[in-house]
Order: sequence, then C-alpha cells, then structure tokens
Amino acid sequence: MERFINVFRYFFWFTLLFSSWYVFAEPYQVTESVKGVDIFKEDGLSPLPIITRAKKGDYLNSNHFLSTGPNSFCEIKKDLITIRLGSNVLSKWVGPRSWEIFEGSILICKDDEDNFQLSSKAGFATITGKCSFIAEVTSNGGFKFICLSGKPTITSGSSKSKIPAGRLVLVLGETDALGNAYDIDLLLLLKSSLLINAFEEPLPTMSKIGLAVYSQQLKIKGKYNALIGDATSDKNRFLSEVASP
Repeated sequence: MERFINVFRYFFWFTLLFSSWYVFAEPYQVTESVKGVDIFKEDGLSPLPIITRAKKGDYLNSNHFLSTGPNSFCEIKKDLITIRLGSNVLSKWVGPRSWEIFEGSILICKDDEDNFQLSSKAGFATITGKCSFIAEVTSNGGFKFICLSGKPTITSGSSKSKIPAGRLVLVLGETDALGNAYDIDLLLLLKSSLLINAFEEPLPTMSKIGLAVYSQQLKIKGKYNALIGDATSDKNRFLSEVASP
C-alpha cells in the first residue's frame, strides 16, 4: 500500500511538473513578418543582445523582445492567442500570458476566459474574458485599451470594470488605475487600422468584431432617429424625412 502511495505521488508530481513545463515552454510562433521585424535575445554570455531578423515560422521564447521598424508589422500566435504588432513597436514576452509594450500599438485576440496581463512603462492591467483589443502606449507611460469585441473585465490597481466593444479606457501610468472611458467609432477604426486589415489572414475573431460593429451602428442609428426622427411638429417631421437616409 505504501509503495502504491509513493508511486502515485511520483506520478502526480511528474504530471504537474510536465504540465507546467509545457505551458511555460510552448513558444509563440511568427505567422507573418513584413519589412524588417527583429527579435532581441540574450544568451547570458554577451553584454549585448543577439539580434535576428524574424521570419515566418520562427519561434519566440519568453523574455525575448520584438521590434518593428517603419512600415513593418508582425503577427505571432500561441494556443488561443493572436498578437499583432504595428510599425515602430517595441514589446517583450514576459511570461506565458504576460506581455510588456514599451512603445507603439499592438492588437491582441484571446479566445479563452483566462487572465492576460499587459504592462507598459508605468501601467499594468489584467484582462479577463474572451475579447479582441488594441493597446497603444501613451506619453505618460500608461496605455490606451480599445475593446474591439467581447466584454472583458479589465483590472488595474484598485480599479475594475467591464469594457464593452466600442469603448476606449485609459490605463493611467501615474496612478496604476483606470481613467476615463470613451466611445469610439468601430466602423471607422475597422476601415483605417492596419492592425486589422493589413495582414494576409483575417483575425480569428473577425466575425465577432463584425457583429460588434453592426451592433454599434444600430445603436447609432437609433440615437439618430430619436434625435431627428421623433418629430413633435409638422415642420420637424418634414425636416426629419428629408434628413433620414
């Protein structure tokens, strides 16, 4: 009996360690790289990092930096997470579900409910729930969080809030908290953002982003009709009929 217990303990700890190793060891893979994307690596022997040019199919390990130049961009994937880097970005893979961005903007799609941690020079947030979002570094060391799909919970310091698609919230560097939230035009962003439409393959959450855009446009039309279409006089009714699309 005691021997059986010892074997069971050995098997349990071996399984736990192997699972932990697999989660930590499985790297991101570069799925698209355009016009000069560099990977910075440290080997512990040289005071200067080793710089290699990222190519499609390359693997990125934790504590590696990714740097994009002007007019260049990159996409990497791992499990249910897709990350896109725009031009002039410097970012670091800190841990299995943790990234740091020093400058520029990135787009992240996460198709699971688990926590994802994102930090900048002075800002830090934990994002929970399935979602797609853009993060852009601000001058104060924090970053903008722009939700494209889903309704994730974002936590920073003592602040915690659900951010629906079409909302921008500031992660403030100086207070390590959430700042004001603003509505943004998702359709305009969808048309103009290279992080969304400059890549060969569509985002894995593109259908969800499309639904968020459609929902927002319906709400905008509803507000428009409420302000102009609900006329209270014959004159206003005539003006509303002329103005209606």
